[in-house]
Amino acid sequence: KALNLYSNHTFIDLLVACGKMTKQRVNTLEATSASDGEQKYKMRTISRAPGQNFSFMILFFGAGVLLGGTWSRLSLLMNPNCATFPNARHVGSAPTADHEKVMAVQEKSTESAAMAVDETAEKSSLRGYSGTGAFPIAWLMSFPNSGTSYTGHLVMRSTGQNTASNYGGEGMGNDGVSLPVNNESPEGPYWVHPDVEHLVRPKSGYLLTKTHCGGYCNEEPHVCSPHWYIMNERMFSHHCLSGENVTIHANGTQSMIPVTYSKDLVARAVHLIRDPFDNIVSRFHLAYKHLVSSNGTETIDNMYPRSREGFRAFCKDMGERHYLEEESSMFYVAVFEFVKNVPCHADFFRYIQWHNLAFATTWDLGIPTMVINYENYTNNFDETKERLLKFLDQEARYEPPPFEDGKTYREYFNEDEIMAVSTMFSQLAIGKTWNHTKHYFPQ
Repeated sequence: KALNLYSNHTFIDLLVACGKMTKQRVNTLEATSASDGEQKYKMRTISRAPGQNFSFMILFFGAGVLLGGTWSRLSLLMNPNCATFPNARHVGSAPTADHEKVMAVQEKSTESAAMAVDETAEKSSLRGYSGTGAFPIAWLMSFPNSGTSYTGHLVMRSTGQNTASNYGGEGMGNDGVSLPVNNESPEGPYWVHPDVEHLVRPKSGYLLTKTHCGGYCNEEPHVCSPHWYIMNERMFSHHCLSGENVTIHANGTQSMIPVTYSKDLVARAVHLIRDPFDNIVSRFHLAYKHLVSSNGTETIDNMYPRSREGFRAFCKDMGERHYLEEESSMFYVAVFEFVKNVPCHADFFRYIQWHNLAFATTWDLGIPTMVINYENYTNNFDETKERLLKFLDQEARYEPPPFEDGKTYREYFNEDEIMAVSTMFSQLAIGKTWNHTKHYFPQ
């Protein structure tokens, strides 16, 4: 069933099987690249749980048949030290040589859990815009409500230059239509403020371009069941390249057309990460706004006020709505029992999946990636700003906008719930996701 669910680049089934492993040792097949280009296999011993033979076969047979890649690729996607919490990061299979190379890059690129630039950023031969051809873009990749707006505003205010977005409806011109950055790519991305005179269009460097990719369920969380948000890497990366173009037809009507641009335009990525507890509560506040706009403030305030109680009531209703689907989903099997009572546990699942897939996507594209943790704007603002602009190959010309510390919402959860979320991360997060989020959990 797992093999038939998704076509190529199957991802989540690897995580599920990985999350169910413990210290028992069993043999499995390891893919190696032969000189003729075909995949060969040899036996290797790894850690796993008893009674999970079928899931284990899915993991490696699916990886060999569907991914068709080398072991180094599988090593990135899998949590390199998967086992049962609390020792999930200390017990695991003996790594191959390729695996060790991948982990060496991970470790070097995550010396600072708060902010880092991948190894590839130092070695890349990619260059910024030279004034001819398509403008190279740097994705601003973010799980919604994790600092997207401020980061874009920071770059605009500091440089006096415009930025871009996949979503043409966010920055239409005075004529009411989206203006593409590149004439050669009407599918996007689009200028955020195309007609603002004091914002010039960059003539060098990399153009910061907003994308939320997919799998986050922003607009209508109350109808967001697992089959809407669980996706593989190919689907996710397609969403990263997709957006909307606002156009006006000959009859004067305005419409929003789904579009997708070429991955060849993408040269770099800035990956934002926020404390998951703060991020999930902030997303409740966004859901609150959507619900108020369609139902009225009084109605929603009676149901889900903007408070700890309102958040927990909202999460309870969402959990009950999708309980049976989640309980029966193969993707929740490793974690459902201990997170089912955590408020908005499905959004934590989406958060983990999103960051897993974001790291896998930038790895696949082979692009330099800078990771910024949201709290770094508070703890180390000047260095964060300078490294960001250097990464974009842009110069600071003006004073940056002030950063207002976001509220923290750890008190919305009790200790048991925090530990359950920590366990969920230990089971489902790949190595890079864990390296950039583990400082948010009790050690």
